[in-house]
Amino acid sequence: MKRVLLTGADGYIGRSAQQALIARGYEVHAISRKPKTSTDTITWHQADLFDPAAVDNVISNYGGSHLIHLAWVTEPGAYWQSADNDRWRDASLALLRSFSAHGGERAVLAGTCAEYDWSYGHCIEESTPLIARSPYTEAKLAFREAALEFSRTSGIDLAWARVFFSFGPYEHPARLVSAVVIALLRGERAQCSDGQQVRDFMYVRDLAAAFAAVLDSTFCGDINIASGEAISIKDLVTRIAVQMGADDRLDFGARPRQAGEPDRITADISRLTKIVGFTSKTKLETAISETIAWWRGQVSNQIPDGA
Repeated sequence: MKRVLLTGADGYIGRSAQQALIARGYEVHAISRKPKTSTDTITWHQADLFDPAAVDNVISNYGGSHLIHLAWVTEPGAYWQSADNDRWRDASLALLRSFSAHGGERAVLAGTCAEYDWSYGHCIEESTPLIARSPYTEAKLAFREAALEFSRTSGIDLAWARVFFSFGPYEHPARLVSAVVIALLRGERAQCSDGQQVRDFMYVRDLAAAFAAVLDSTFCGDINIASGEAISIKDLVTRIAVQMGADDRLDFGARPRQAGEPDRITADISRLTKIVGFTSKTKLETAISETIAWWRGQVSNQIPDGA
């Protein structure tokens, strides 16, 4: 059985990634700062990723050949400028080096669509320029460069997976889809921007399945992780509200757009579909209904602080 080390396994994407990897026949090992009880399908290892010695000890004992690295600072409104970005850059490179030193063969690392120059609108791996517009993207790009160089000298196979926009169970409650669903479930009005921005949204379970597919492939280099479907925020939010019977409680234009927010951010997914052979399986309406159902359960038991 293939053995994979998964970081960020108890986070928003990581929870779905566990199941996607298991479905592909991987034996999943996960690192967590807090102690967790292992199950028949996932083995938990306690270590702080900011402690290289502790991480190296885990990796030397688990003996896996594959790695998916999802962990990073992700708190909405904070991660763009967080001083922890530099710590994550250094910790991530130490993780990759330890993984390689103990026999690791293939790694998929989580990048971000924010690495692209968004003024281009449509993002293509081989041609859209990259730009460090914040401490977050600066640290991600620095880690990418260091990781790609390390892969060339160490011989490890490496894919840099740029995540675009997503939604689904366990998403932070301050994110767009979660915030709209929560407000409507509480009988409140959902206040939004004008909603004309066009984005590429992917259901988190498909996103996680895409990561597993990339890991299972031989692809190396930059690859966009997205649905390939463009949709305006207004259209997406309206579809959510219609399913909830609350389309009369949407206030478009009640919130200003963020400064410098581009009109369009979409992804070319030719590499994902043609080389890796992955396409999203979940229809948008199904993804919305499953997300609403999950949040309905959370709201009835008080909303969590986020994953």
